[in-house]
Amino acid sequence: MRIIDKESNSGKIIRALGMGVGIAVALSNKRASYQITKALTKEIFGLNKKPKNISSYFLRLRKQQLIDFKENHNLCKITLTENGREVLLRFNYEDLKVKTPKIWDRNFRVIVFDIPETKRSARDSLREKMKELGCIRFNDSVWVYPYPCQKEIDFIANYWGIGKYVHFILASDITNRDLLEKSFNL
Repeated sequence: MRIIDKESNSGKIIRALGMGVGIAVALSNKRASYQITKALTKEIFGLNKKPKNISSYFLRLRKQQLIDFKENHNLCKITLTENGREVLLRFNYEDLKVKTPKIWDRNFRVIVFDIPETKRSARDSLREKMKELGCIRFNDSVWVYPYPCQKEIDFIANYWGIGKYVHFILASDITNRDLLEKSFNL
């Protein structure tokens, strides 16, 4: 199976299904479903008209077992399979960012982990993603961030299957606070 890019038409279909865009129309030119199909394709693809080969995208995704068709009373409901949800999860992981509030609450978030050597690649991936998000390494297994980020860190840890090894601390007082504040430009 080829890797699907989130900006490809197939990727856009998976993202739309994952965001809850219910595609419950027949992929045909029946008059009753035409307006709905047109609105959905505009939403998914950013186009004013349906691409000529839209059905081929859906059929390819079905062949790759990323989506499933379920017929019910002349309607075709399209849903993500487990494999499709994994692709969507990868898209969400790549797009993950921490929202920075305008006013800092003067607390630091401390991420502590003790991940076994057998899960070294997951541990390295966690470190890499935390670095990408802007966390600062306090030591190898302790990282610090000044803004709320527990949901994002939990998502990363669960994505790599190491959630039970990662712990989160909210610290109002921390040694070297002045150096941390300087590092985060606070």
